[in-house]
Amino acid sequence: MAEQRTRGTGLAGRAVTAVVMALLALVATPGAAGAADGPGTRSDSARFAPQAAGEGLSASQTRTLQNRVDEYLAKTSGTQVAANEIALAGGGTLLLALPGEARARDLAARGENLTAACPYTYVCAYSGENFTGDELRLYTCNYPVRIYWTGTGSWINNQRSTLYAKFYDSNYNIGWTSPGGYSEDRHAPWGWVWWLSPC
Repeated sequence: MAEQRTRGTGLAGRAVTAVVMALLALVATPGAAGAADGPGTRSDSARFAPQAAGEGLSASQTRTLQNRVDEYLAKTSGTQVAANEIALAGGGTLLLALPGEARARDLAARGENLTAACPYTYVCAYSGENFTGDELRLYTCNYPVRIYWTGTGSWINNQRSTLYAKFYDSNYNIGWTSPGGYSEDRHAPWGWVWWLSPC
C-alpha cells in the first residue's frame, strides 16, 4: 500500500511537471520568436499598425508605409520605434512621410507644429526639395550616416554657428562642408553624397 502511494505520487508529480513544462514552452515560444526576429524587423508591422490607423491611414496605406520602413531597415540596421520612425545606430532618426503627405512628421509630437522642420541642435536631410519627403535628423558629431537618396533634395543645419555639417562622397572624402547654423539648401544634389555628419 505504501509502495503504491509512492508510485502514484511519482506519476502525478511527473504529470504536473510535464504540464508545467508544456505551459512554459507555450509562453516562451512567442518571446523566442520575437527575439529571433529582433527589433526593427518585419514582425513590427502588427505592432505599429494601430498607430498608423490612428493617423487615418487605411490598411493599404499602412502596408505601403511599412514596406518603405522595411526597405530602410534592411539598409540602415536601425530599429523601428514608430509607424514612420527608425532610430539609427550611432544616433539620429529617420522619419518617413506618411502616404498622401508631403512632409515627414513625428507622430509623438502632439500640440506642436507637427511639420516643423529640423529641431534646434540637429542637421536634417530631406529626400525632396524644400524640406519635403523623408527626413533624416542627425546630432552625433563625427559619425557619418549613409544617405540613400539620389536626385535633388534639401538640408538644414540648425546647430550653433560654429558647427558645420560635413558631406562625404563614396570614398569617405569630405566633398563639401556647410556654413555654420543656421544654414540651409532647399535644392541640394544628393547624387554624389553618400554620407552626412552633422559636425
